Amino acid sequence: MLESWIELARGPLLRLALLAMAVGLLRQVLLQVWEISWAFHRAGDQVVPWRVALRRNLEWLLPWRYLQRKERRAYNFTSFLFHVGVIAVPLFLAGHVAIWNQELGLSWWTLPPAVADWLTAITVVAALGLLLGRMVNSASRVISKFQDWALPVLCILPFVTGFWVAHPLWSPFDAQVVYLVHLLSAELLLILVPFSKLVHMVLFWVSQTSSELGWRFPPGSGERVRVTLGKETEGI
Repeated sequence: MLESWIELARGPLLRLALLAMAVGLLRQVLLQVWEISWAFHRAGDQVVPWRVALRRNLEWLLPWRYLQRKERRAYNFTSFLFHVGVIAVPLFLAGHVAIWNQELGLSWWTLPPAVADWLTAITVVAALGLLLGRMVNSASRVISKFQDWALPVLCILPFVTGFWVAHPLWSPFDAQVVYLVHLLSAELLLILVPFSKLVHMVLFWVSQTSSELGWRFPPGSGERVRVTLGKETEGI
Protein backbone atom coordinates (compact mmCIF):
# COMPACT_ATOMS: atom_id res chain seq x y z
CA MET A 1 0.00 0.00 0.00
CA LEU A 2 2.74 2.45 0.95
CA GLU A 3 4.66 1.58 -2.19
CA SER A 4 1.66 2.60 -4.29
CA TRP A 5 1.41 5.92 -2.46
CA ILE A 6 5.13 6.52 -2.92
CA GLU A 7 4.88 5.84 -6.66
CA LEU A 8 1.92 8.23 -6.85
CA ALA A 9 3.85 10.91 -4.94
CA ARG A 10 7.02 10.43 -6.99
CA GLY A 11 5.15 10.52 -10.28
CA PRO A 12 1.80 12.27 -10.92
CA LEU A 13 1.72 14.29 -7.68
CA LEU A 14 5.25 15.58 -8.20
CA ARG A 15 4.44 16.63 -11.76
CA LEU A 16 1.22 18.28 -10.60
CA ALA A 17 3.08 20.19 -7.86
CA LEU A 18 5.75 21.37 -10.31
CA LEU A 19 3.08 22.41 -12.81
CA ALA A 20 1.16 24.34 -10.14
CA MET A 21 4.35 26.11 -9.06
CA ALA A 22 5.34 26.94 -12.65
CA VAL A 23 1.90 28.31 -13.55
CA GLY A 24 1.68 30.26 -10.29
CA LEU A 25 5.14 31.78 -10.77
CA LEU A 26 4.35 32.67 -14.39
CA ARG A 27 1.21 34.46 -13.20
CA GLN A 28 3.22 36.38 -10.61
CA VAL A 29 5.81 37.40 -13.21
CA LEU A 30 3.16 38.59 -15.67
CA LEU A 31 1.39 40.62 -12.98
CA GLN A 32 4.66 42.18 -11.85
CA VAL A 33 5.69 43.04 -15.41
CA TRP A 34 2.31 44.62 -16.11
CA GLU A 35 2.43 46.68 -12.91
CA ILE A 36 6.01 47.79 -13.60
CA SER A 37 5.08 48.78 -17.16
CA TRP A 38 2.03 50.71 -15.97
CA ALA A 39 4.02 52.56 -13.30
CA PHE A 40 6.92 53.24 -15.65
CA HIS A 41 4.73 54.80 -18.35
CA ARG A 42 3.12 57.08 -15.77
CA ALA A 43 6.48 58.14 -14.36
CA GLY A 44 7.97 61.53 -15.08
CA ASP A 45 11.52 60.23 -15.06
CA GLN A 46 11.73 57.40 -17.57
CA VAL A 47 15.48 56.91 -17.51
CA VAL A 48 16.00 53.25 -16.65
CA PRO A 49 18.65 52.84 -13.89
CA TRP A 50 19.82 49.39 -14.97
CA ARG A 51 23.06 49.56 -13.00
CA VAL A 52 21.22 50.49 -9.83
CA ALA A 53 18.70 47.69 -10.38
CA LEU A 54 21.54 45.19 -10.91
CA ARG A 55 23.28 46.40 -7.75
CA ARG A 56 20.07 46.04 -5.74
CA ASN A 57 19.68 42.45 -6.93
CA LEU A 58 23.28 41.59 -6.06
CA GLU A 59 22.91 43.21 -2.64
CA TRP A 60 19.90 41.01 -1.96
CA LEU A 61 21.88 37.89 -2.86
CA LEU A 62 25.12 38.59 -0.98
CA PRO A 63 25.54 38.31 2.80
CA TRP A 64 27.19 41.65 3.52
CA ARG A 65 23.75 43.22 3.14
CA TYR A 66 22.79 41.43 6.35
CA LEU A 67 26.04 41.95 8.23
CA GLN A 68 26.18 45.71 7.71
CA ARG A 69 22.96 46.30 9.63
CA LYS A 70 23.53 46.69 13.34
CA GLU A 71 19.92 46.09 14.27
CA ARG A 72 18.94 42.42 14.47
CA ARG A 73 22.21 41.34 12.83
CA ALA A 74 22.01 37.78 14.15
CA TYR A 75 18.41 37.38 12.98
CA ASN A 76 19.25 38.74 9.51
CA PHE A 77 22.24 36.43 9.11
CA THR A 78 20.13 33.48 10.27
CA SER A 79 17.58 34.42 7.62
CA PHE A 80 20.35 34.47 5.00
CA LEU A 81 21.51 30.97 5.98
CA PHE A 82 17.92 29.72 5.85
CA HIS A 83 17.43 31.11 2.34
CA VAL A 84 20.68 29.53 1.11
CA GLY A 85 19.70 26.11 2.44
CA VAL A 86 16.10 26.22 1.22
CA ILE A 87 17.30 26.97 -2.31
CA ALA A 88 20.56 24.99 -2.53
CA VAL A 89 19.56 21.66 -0.98
CA PRO A 90 16.43 20.99 -3.08
CA LEU A 91 18.17 22.04 -6.29
CA PHE A 92 21.56 20.40 -5.89
CA LEU A 93 20.98 17.34 -3.73
CA ALA A 94 22.16 14.28 -5.68
CA GLY A 95 18.95 12.34 -5.03
CA HIS A 96 16.81 15.19 -6.33
CA VAL A 97 18.91 15.65 -9.45
CA ALA A 98 18.61 11.91 -10.07
CA ILE A 99 14.80 12.24 -10.04
CA TRP A 100 15.00 15.14 -12.54
CA ASN A 101 17.26 13.03 -14.73
CA GLN A 102 14.92 10.05 -14.55
CA GLU A 103 11.74 12.04 -15.20
CA LEU A 104 12.89 14.73 -17.64
CA GLY A 105 16.40 13.73 -18.71
CA LEU A 106 17.90 16.82 -17.03
CA SER A 107 21.04 16.73 -14.93
CA TRP A 108 23.49 19.20 -13.33
CA TRP A 109 26.17 19.55 -10.68
CA THR A 110 25.32 18.10 -7.27
CA LEU A 111 26.43 18.78 -3.70
CA PRO A 112 28.84 16.36 -2.04
CA PRO A 113 26.89 14.24 0.49
CA ALA A 114 28.68 15.72 3.52
CA VAL A 115 28.01 19.29 2.35
CA ALA A 116 24.35 18.44 1.73
CA ASP A 117 24.07 17.00 5.24
CA TRP A 118 25.60 20.09 6.83
CA LEU A 119 23.43 22.43 4.77
CA THR A 120 20.36 20.46 5.77
CA ALA A 121 21.25 20.72 9.45
CA ILE A 122 22.04 24.45 9.12
CA THR A 123 18.71 25.07 7.39
CA VAL A 124 16.73 23.31 10.13
CA VAL A 125 18.59 25.18 12.88
CA ALA A 126 18.14 28.48 11.00
CA ALA A 127 14.40 27.87 10.63
CA LEU A 128 14.12 27.22 14.36
CA GLY A 129 16.19 30.34 14.98
CA LEU A 130 13.81 32.44 12.86
CA LEU A 131 10.85 31.11 14.82
CA LEU A 132 12.61 31.85 18.12
CA GLY A 133 13.58 35.34 16.96
CA ARG A 134 9.99 36.06 16.00
CA MET A 135 8.80 34.83 19.38
CA VAL A 136 11.19 36.89 21.51
CA ASN A 137 10.95 40.11 19.47
CA SER A 138 7.72 41.86 20.45
CA ALA A 139 7.54 43.99 17.29
CA SER A 140 7.86 40.94 15.03
CA ARG A 141 5.47 38.93 17.16
CA VAL A 142 2.72 41.56 16.92
CA ILE A 143 2.80 41.83 13.12
CA SER A 144 3.25 38.09 12.50
CA LYS A 145 0.51 36.26 10.67
CA PHE A 146 -0.28 32.57 10.51
CA GLN A 147 1.99 31.88 7.55
CA ASP A 148 4.93 33.56 9.32
CA TRP A 149 4.77 30.74 11.86
CA ALA A 150 3.59 27.93 9.59
CA LEU A 151 6.03 28.31 6.70
CA PRO A 152 9.25 27.71 8.71
CA VAL A 153 7.64 24.63 10.26
CA LEU A 154 6.57 23.36 6.84
CA CYS A 155 10.08 23.97 5.54
CA ILE A 156 11.62 22.01 8.40
CA LEU A 157 9.53 18.90 7.70
CA PRO A 158 10.95 17.93 4.26
CA PHE A 159 14.47 18.73 5.42
CA VAL A 160 14.29 16.53 8.51
CA THR A 161 12.56 13.69 6.68
CA GLY A 162 14.96 14.06 3.76
CA PHE A 163 17.89 13.69 6.15
CA TRP A 164 16.30 10.53 7.53
CA VAL A 165 15.76 9.22 4.00
CA ALA A 166 19.48 9.68 3.34
CA HIS A 167 20.38 8.17 6.73
CA PRO A 168 17.70 5.56 7.47
CA LEU A 169 19.61 4.14 10.47
CA TRP A 170 19.16 7.49 12.24
CA SER A 171 15.41 7.58 11.64
CA PRO A 172 13.06 6.65 14.51
CA PHE A 173 10.28 5.83 12.02
CA ASP A 174 9.62 3.37 9.22
CA ALA A 175 11.68 4.25 6.14
CA GLN A 176 8.75 4.12 3.71
CA VAL A 177 6.58 6.33 5.93
CA VAL A 178 9.41 8.85 6.22
CA TYR A 179 9.94 8.86 2.46
CA LEU A 180 6.23 9.39 1.77
CA VAL A 181 6.04 12.27 4.28
CA HIS A 182 9.15 13.76 2.70
CA LEU A 183 7.63 13.66 -0.78
CA LEU A 184 4.21 14.99 0.23
CA SER A 185 5.59 17.80 2.43
CA ALA A 186 8.01 18.88 -0.31
CA GLU A 187 5.22 18.88 -2.90
CA LEU A 188 3.00 20.93 -0.60
CA LEU A 189 5.76 23.52 -0.35
CA LEU A 190 6.16 23.58 -4.14
CA ILE A 191 2.45 24.32 -4.53
CA LEU A 192 2.60 27.03 -1.86
CA VAL A 193 5.61 28.84 -3.34
CA PRO A 194 3.68 31.17 -5.71
CA PHE A 195 0.94 31.87 -3.16
CA SER A 196 2.98 32.60 -0.03
CA LYS A 197 5.96 34.63 1.14
CA LEU A 198 8.21 31.92 -0.26
CA VAL A 199 7.69 33.49 -3.70
CA HIS A 200 10.24 36.22 -2.92
CA MET A 201 13.05 33.64 -2.99
CA VAL A 202 12.28 32.95 -6.65
CA LEU A 203 11.09 36.36 -7.84
CA PHE A 204 13.35 38.62 -5.75
CA TRP A 205 14.80 40.10 -8.96
CA VAL A 206 11.32 41.25 -10.02
CA SER A 207 10.61 43.08 -6.77
CA GLN A 208 14.05 44.70 -6.65
CA THR A 209 13.87 45.81 -10.27
CA SER A 210 10.29 47.03 -9.93
CA SER A 211 11.31 49.26 -7.03
CA GLU A 212 13.83 51.02 -9.27
CA LEU A 213 11.60 51.24 -12.34
CA GLY A 214 8.21 51.83 -10.79
CA TRP A 215 8.77 54.13 -7.82
CA ARG A 216 8.89 57.33 -9.85
CA PHE A 217 6.78 60.40 -9.11
CA PRO A 218 4.61 61.70 -11.98
CA PRO A 219 5.38 65.18 -13.38
CA GLY A 220 4.50 68.02 -11.01
CA SER A 221 4.34 65.83 -7.91
CA GLY A 222 7.03 67.80 -6.10
CA GLU A 223 5.23 71.09 -6.59
CA ARG A 224 1.92 69.64 -5.41
CA VAL A 225 3.61 68.26 -2.28
CA ARG A 226 5.05 71.71 -1.51
CA VAL A 227 1.61 73.31 -1.92
CA THR A 228 0.02 70.71 0.33
CA LEU A 229 2.65 71.36 3.02
CA GLY A 230 2.31 75.14 2.62
CA LYS A 231 5.95 75.54 1.52
CA GLU A 232 5.44 77.00 -1.97
CA THR A 233 8.12 79.64 -1.45
CA GLU A 234 10.78 77.26 -0.18
CA GLY A 235 13.29 75.46 -2.36
CA ILE A 236 13.52 71.71 -2.63
